[in-house]
Amino acid sequence: MRSSTVILAAFLGLLLFSDVIDAAKKAKKGNDWDELESLLEDIDEEKTPKSKEAKRPQRPQSQEKKTDVKSPCEDHVCGWGKECVVDKKGEPTCECVAKCPELDGDPMDKVCANNNETFVSLCDLYRERCLCKRKSPQCAKHGHAKVHLEYLGECKKLEECTADHMAQFPERMSDWLFQVMRELKKRRELHKLEWEELLQEAESDDEKKHVYPVIWKFCDLDVKPHDKEVSHHELIPITAPVIPMESCIKPFLEGCDADNNGAISIREWGKCLGLKEGEIQERC
Repeated sequence: MRSSTVILAAFLGLLLFSDVIDAAKKAKKGNDWDELESLLEDIDEEKTPKSKEAKRPQRPQSQEKKTDVKSPCEDHVCGWGKECVVDKKGEPTCECVAKCPELDGDPMDKVCANNNETFVSLCDLYRERCLCKRKSPQCAKHGHAKVHLEYLGECKKLEECTADHMAQFPERMSDWLFQVMRELKKRRELHKLEWEELLQEAESDDEKKHVYPVIWKFCDLDVKPHDKEVSHHELIPITAPVIPMESCIKPFLEGCDADNNGAISIREWGKCLGLKEGEIQERC
């Protein structure tokens, strides 16, 4: 079995993930993974210079309210690497991000794509994907039309994921998730009283210590959409920050999709992580 140092490093990688996201989300709003990758920006209404505003004739309050309309882009969500712009007809439309935000040079701003190519930032990766899918002259390589995020940080040679490591993974991961829950509770980031109560039970019961963290993580990942299944996309928040330290995590979790339908049910998740039939509970 790998040393506890490696396990702890992977555990800390997930805990630090929220800090990595904050660093990469400059000039964007929100806290979720989709907003990080989509780089959606609201288009502000055109502002009237103060000098002209002062000369504008006063109008009745009812008239002012009629003109105080929100941008068509305010509630229009675009896909990854795209941003909303208002077309000539005043309608919201999604275009490839015109320019990515300038970052401060933090090495963790870089990302590794599934083709083992390093991109300057998450924005640059998905902007390039968008340009190439639309066959734009700005596309650097046509093959980039299919790139997606593999993990955070610069691409590097990963440790081999052996059969022994895969066999050990269920027990190691449930132990790891228990430690993550405890740390999040200390940081007051567990966000749900029920989970705090279950964690308290697990701390004094070895059986529950194995079960509750596994169920918690499934619910934590099942968010976009909340459909009682975890898609391969929803696995990104747990795989992207940890792959450089735990090369087995992605193949292991993807292997949990026993029926190969592109999503992992709570039953598949529990069975994959070593839970018995009676221990697999629906708590989401």
